Amino acid sequence: MKDEDRITSEEIAALIERTEARALKEGDVQIITAVIKKMVEIEHLYQEGKITSGRKLRRLIPIPRPKPSEENKSDE
Repeated sequence: MKDEDRITSEEIAALIERTEARALKEGDVQIITAVIKKMVEIEHLYQEGKITSGRKLRRLIPIPRPKPSEENKSDE
């Protein structure tokens, strides 16, 4: 996965700030959903004993940037 296709830690920090301020912007819901799905995936793999090294965990951590949905495209 290319770096530009990943959600950065800075974007996550900004998302947290917007969430706390109750000021979400377009696309934030997709990012929140992607983060939660990734967390569930990692937890599931961990419980199954499939994460056996730090290397494997580091490969799982990057969160792909969600693609704009058809719904969002029609709003533009």
